Amino acid sequence: MAEFAEIELLDNFWWMDTVDPTGVIGTARWLTEDATDEVRGLIDSEYPGSYAKPGGTGVRRWAGVRDAHGALVAVAADAWSAPEVGFLAGVITAPAARGRGHAVAVCGLAIDTLVTETGRAALMVDSWNDAARTLYTKLGLASRPIAAAAHRSFLDQPLL
Repeated sequence: MAEFAEIELLDNFWWMDTVDPTGVIGTARWLTEDATDEVRGLIDSEYPGSYAKPGGTGVRRWAGVRDAHGALVAVAADAWSAPEVGFLAGVITAPAARGRGHAVAVCGLAIDTLVTETGRAALMVDSWNDAARTLYTKLGLASRPIAAAAHRSFLDQPLL
């Protein structure tokens, strides 16, 4: 961005969305409030940087998959959804449960519900997360590259 020296690139990521249901039939279910501590535990141990957290602003509900022993092993949030687009966030699968289709199940439930309710489901994926982008592509989401930038003078301001 030599021609815009006052602008600094902050990050690259992918916007992914679909208007079509996935058709995934799986073991995921919408969780009740009593699962909040389990969701928080999974996030804290596996993805503490997640923007979606139980009780967080804009997080409406969590889809989850439990293993044969009843332990919560995968989650996905309906977070920051609007009337025209449902937004998926906080997708996490416990390492010991990966490769068993649990992420497909929670994402399928969330995407299908959001498409039914709003007409579109969307999410953002970090540019480095090829595994996530591959999963969402297999579920029918199309991707567009996005970049975030800011004026350097803004970066010098203290956060409120």
